[in-house]
Amino acid sequence: MSAWVQTGNVASRPLRGGPAQFKIALVSIVVLVFVSSVASAQGTSTSEIDSGEIRTLPSADADRIRVSTPRTAPAAALKNSAKDDTCLLPPLNLTTAPAVSAEQLQIPANAKKEYQQACAALKDKKTADAEKHLRKAIQAYPKYSAGWVTLGQVLAAQQRTDEARSACFQGSTVDSKYVPAYLCLADIAVRAHDWSEVLKLSSHALEVDPSNDAVAYEYHAAANLNLHKLADAEKSGLRAVDIDKSHREPRVYFVLAQIYEAKGDPTNEATQLREYLKYASNPDDVAMAKQYLSELEKQAGK
Repeated sequence: MSAWVQTGNVASRPLRGGPAQFKIALVSIVVLVFVSSVASAQGTSTSEIDSGEIRTLPSADADRIRVSTPRTAPAAALKNSAKDDTCLLPPLNLTTAPAVSAEQLQIPANAKKEYQQACAALKDKKTADAEKHLRKAIQAYPKYSAGWVTLGQVLAAQQRTDEARSACFQGSTVDSKYVPAYLCLADIAVRAHDWSEVLKLSSHALEVDPSNDAVAYEYHAAANLNLHKLADAEKSGLRAVDIDKSHREPRVYFVLAQIYEAKGDPTNEATQLREYLKYASNPDDVAMAKQYLSELEKQAGK
């Protein structure tokens, strides 16, 4: 494959077969959010990238915002999303909270209104307006954990890393059981290739909810892979697949493929790539995965 496994902050050896210009982002878990208005301000035109896709290109080219519910989301997930009234950005829009805290049941109407206006602004790709409404929402109700985390994601998308980290951390402070807050911080750590921090944060998320969050297990698997803890990486990757029965997050199969590559197991590597190809839809990523699989099959036939 053409991905790079990160060791600390330095890219180590290229994995088998592919061109070295491709780089890994969260192994194959892409940093998914970059505000499209930033690209527009720079005079570039870019297409939207669906959630649930891999991207082994440098993150500056890959990151885009997407706030709509994934096409593959089951009816129950759509119902829960409407009930939660949140517009977290990918991949956090795939996370679930094990329980709603008392603080989140007390969100006043004016704070909810500001948050929903932020969601509408994000859908219309009006990032500055979204940030303004999110700040009004948390000002109206400082314990609004979803408001803090969504703001953190929007700030991270603009590469305002310190502000983003502070917002996501505040989300975890006002509600210590709010899993997306820890994964928001983990996503920021991914951008810095701080895999020990990714492991710590995803582990904390799994302590809060060990049964329902495939995204947390996906981050956990990626961190362990980059820290060369392959048995733990495989265990977490397989657990993510087991939880994600609707295949809303196909990238985990690509993570597993890289784990098996690192373990020297081309048969299982090819199996995971085939699973990825069943559910992925981004044409560039599909083409790339097909190329990796073709190389494996050629080697197997020698």
